[in-house]
Amino acid sequence: MITIKPIEEADVLSLLNRDRFDGPLEGYIMTDGNEYLGYCLFVRQDAVTRVLDAEAQENMMLDGLVRAAVAKGENEGASAFSINREIPALGDWAAAFVPGQSEPIENSRIFGNCG
Repeated sequence: MITIKPIEEADVLSLLNRDRFDGPLEGYIMTDGNEYLGYCLFVRQDAVTRVLDAEAQENMMLDGLVRAAVAKGENEGASAFSINREIPALGDWAAAFVPGQSEPIENSRIFGNCG
């Protein structure tokens, strides 16, 4: 069963961050049982969730990680998100799911068709 869980260990966040990003960094890790599938790092700043880095074995897994990060930010009051397009996988995600959108992007752009 594939699960997405918050990264609660500061050492793991630090290892994935590699001193690249500042702020109250949060992250998710995706696994299937004991098999590692990917991660996502993000920070919520005011009303914007900033997805800083992500990596996953498959595009659909990356999509799940990005959406989980944006949803967490939304649950904490963020109404928009931004994507670090300098990370190739995130640039590809943005080109597929929010092409031509200037940032910050309203959360409803990726969640608006639910329900």
